[in-house]
Amino acid sequence: MSHNTIDQSISFLDNELQRLDISELSITFFGGEPLIEKDKIFYIIDAFEQRADLTVSYRMSTNGTMLTADLMQRLYSKGVFISLSIDGHPDVHDAHRVDAGGKPTSHKVEQASKIMLQYNPATNVTCVISPDTASQLCESVDYIYNLGFRYITTTLDYSADWGLEHFAMLKKSYQKLAKWYLQKMDRNERFYLSFFDERIRSRTHKPISAHERCLIGVKQFSIAPNGELYPCIQFVKTHSLPEFMIGHVTEGFDEACKTHLHQQSEKEKPECAGCKLESRCSKWCSCINFMSTGRIDKASPIVCYNEKILIEIVDRTADKLWKKRNNHFIHKHYNEDYQVISHFEITL
Repeated sequence: MSHNTIDQSISFLDNELQRLDISELSITFFGGEPLIEKDKIFYIIDAFEQRADLTVSYRMSTNGTMLTADLMQRLYSKGVFISLSIDGHPDVHDAHRVDAGGKPTSHKVEQASKIMLQYNPATNVTCVISPDTASQLCESVDYIYNLGFRYITTTLDYSADWGLEHFAMLKKSYQKLAKWYLQKMDRNERFYLSFFDERIRSRTHKPISAHERCLIGVKQFSIAPNGELYPCIQFVKTHSLPEFMIGHVTEGFDEACKTHLHQQSEKEKPECAGCKLESRCSKWCSCINFMSTGRIDKASPIVCYNEKILIEIVDRTADKLWKKRNNHFIHKHYNEDYQVISHFEITL
């Protein structure tokens, strides 16, 4: 993104904040690798620091290959919350994450891990599972855990070509991961594993409501390097599909397009009719649906197949912990203050 487009984007955001009378803003820096443009990141932060009437939070996802102790200290001083991408142990990680020269990056990520945990013990790791790494899921989660991370967000690569043979391997991995989860809970260890904890939450609490969801183009939007506006980061790559462009920083939003996309994404999914798990899955995520099907009004079959496998295993795991009256399980999933308490226990 050029400096001119950055300035136009800042001006656009200022106008929108004033128009909507909003005093809070959350900015997430994405890439590629956002730290390639670290000077521009700090330029943006410095620009918003001058606005005394505005509270801004910053987030960033990095692959860790460019992170140094000095850079981390500078980001930390600016209040940037950083998430690290680690797909698993070195063999798994290096299968898909290499540098521009095709060389492995796992050794750089391990170095970045030490730096990030020093500044924030509650750093989140995003672990992406691909069809060819599905059999190594449990080992990869354990590796990340042993690096010192206690917040692990696991997700499938929904753009990949998943077959039944891959889901068969994934099911075995989920079964191994269930044993891992039980062991950690029995030891009263504090951690968050999205694959299990989010699905337990979907059972112990009410289904996720509309105001908790991203609502593409409504609660969030993405600015492309050329200033084009899109409903979410996954759509920035859709230059050949102009129907997903919801405006430009120099012209503002195309409200008709925003409304149309929102209505399309919120349509009932007939393929989900009658499914007992409908309220517990992520059929509402337009980004996942788009990556998997090329449409935002059609539920992803990958999500469907995965949730049916995973929820059964997670529910069985939760039942075992409930029957044992595992104190940590009850505290974790029924105490509304657990997240805050756990965060302090991990960081202190």
